[in-house]
Amino acid sequence: MAIFRTLVQALDFFFLAYILIYTVFLFVCVTVSASVIERRARQNFLHHYNMLHNDVNYLPVSVLVPAHNEEISIADTIRSLLRSDYPDFEIIVIDDGSTDRTRDVVVNTFHLQKVSRPVRRVLPTKEAIEIYESVDDGKPIMLVVKENGGKADSLNMGINASRYPFFLSIDADTMVQIDTISELVRPIMENSRVIACGGMVQVSNSVVSKDDGSMEYHFPTGYLARCQILEYHRTFLSSRVFLDAFNGNMIISGACGLFRKDIVVQVGGYDTGVIGEDMELVVKLHSFCRCHRYGYRIVYSPTAICWTQAPASVEDLKKQRMRWHVGLLQSLIRYKHVLLNPRFGMMGIVSMIYYLIFEALAPFIEFTGLLFTMIAALFGILHEISMISYFTLFLAFSALVTITSFFSQMYVLATRLSFRRTLTVVCYALLECFGYRQIITFFRIRATIQYPKYRNKWEHGVRFANPTEEPGLGNE
Repeated sequence: MAIFRTLVQALDFFFLAYILIYTVFLFVCVTVSASVIERRARQNFLHHYNMLHNDVNYLPVSVLVPAHNEEISIADTIRSLLRSDYPDFEIIVIDDGSTDRTRDVVVNTFHLQKVSRPVRRVLPTKEAIEIYESVDDGKPIMLVVKENGGKADSLNMGINASRYPFFLSIDADTMVQIDTISELVRPIMENSRVIACGGMVQVSNSVVSKDDGSMEYHFPTGYLARCQILEYHRTFLSSRVFLDAFNGNMIISGACGLFRKDIVVQVGGYDTGVIGEDMELVVKLHSFCRCHRYGYRIVYSPTAICWTQAPASVEDLKKQRMRWHVGLLQSLIRYKHVLLNPRFGMMGIVSMIYYLIFEALAPFIEFTGLLFTMIAALFGILHEISMISYFTLFLAFSALVTITSFFSQMYVLATRLSFRRTLTVVCYALLECFGYRQIITFFRIRATIQYPKYRNKWEHGVRFANPTEEPGLGNE
């Protein structure tokens, strides 16, 4: 029993140190992020506006929208792009063998005409079946209907069909703000070494897009939707801004990412053999540029905001998080040579360790900690006061991180919340620790266990024509 007690005490100390280090790290990251956001919000954007809207300076962009069975959301996504204030861009929708009315919706809504022309194959892809084109308010729109090959194959087809030196990849259920493209291009205008820029992804289930390009924000009903909103704010305003300081970002979300096309083509484009093609591409770019001693930067812009639908049911959430975690594991395993390799700088030392310990292994560490706590309680060797103090400290830190990140983003969006809504946010910053995080941990553990046999499927959740009318798991 003495040995067992010593073991439990040692593990308790390890779990306490792990949680404290992780939470303090996130708190520092969110604090730094809030400072960065405030500084950017106070800047005079006139100089950047003139740069982007000067015919000599601006960079034309190809916007790639891969779509598979997206008949409900695809038209809204294209409309939000057409409202963009960016001077010169083209929209390329890639219909990846949809079995619904995705093609018909795009063709009929935007009056596309079928054309006969080849697509230059700089990257290998499945065959193109049909191509449609039109021009809407001076913005070229192209629809490529192709054989089903998955999201990565669709993006490679979009790269093949694109005309411009930079491409922006967004999901077919994503809405951009009027200045999203401008904010993504801005770091490239300021630093020619930037080869990729990721944006801030937020949950659109509570957002209504207006005709003038602005977004009307509402805090949704339902436990699941509210927890995801807080999680997105915390995630995108924590580690990504911190890692950006030393060129260590390893993920640019597939929902909103701008890339320099020639570099992406040199590394072989998106890998069709992985689930997390977005993370794999970014890590591959890091590896390629480091190995070839190419001066580069991969950055993150917290002011480039796009809105995407979050899963509305536990089943859809399970599919999403398992897919994300398998994609993370695939990238970490494929590029394991980067870990602790001085050749790859801080990205190989700090970023890889962060994603390995605090992302890939985190579910097992958290589950083991909970398991040993239950065992200690069962054998009567649990120190209740210490346990309560530890959990209270974790809860307070976690809630503080979440609240800081949420209201920092509300500041950027110039959104005012009533006292009732503010109180709701504070309450849910605490409530998400009970149930929601445990569910996410379970999904990630399951994804790790099933990793060897997990198939490469482009799974989708249910889409809603009006995101504000989605079903929840409980009303306000």
